[in-house]
Amino acid sequence: MHRNKIEAALTIAINHLEDSLRTLPNTNDEKALSDSLWSTSAETEYAVFLLSLTQGDRSESASWKHGSSSKQITELKPALASALELLRSAKSRVEAGNMEKGYQEAWTARSLLLKTQELLEKRRTEAKK
Repeated sequence: MHRNKIEAALTIAINHLEDSLRTLPNTNDEKALSDSLWSTSAETEYAVFLLSLTQGDRSESASWKHGSSSKQITELKPALASALELLRSAKSRVEAGNMEKGYQEAWTARSLLLKTQELLEKRRTEAKK
């Protein structure tokens, strides 16, 4: 159905995130990091949307959604590394035909990416003060 599109979106998200993690220690350019994370998040969001279409009514009532990633993020690198592992695992699950587990992992990665973007924005706002 949408499997090829899901795999392609996850691959692009993984590539953007790998690039972000490679450049993170070497740059203080938070704008470039923010742009790269935006691209990663956009592809992840697209994959999550397509995966949700494979879940039907189960998608909205999933119990794992309500407690997932509720912790605050204080460090970028560990959160991004976790999101990368989740995206890689989600891609492997989708390739194996396990859309439900792939959806869960992609959705959790999406949550982590949103929290890292919030942290970057908070740092940017504090730096302007």
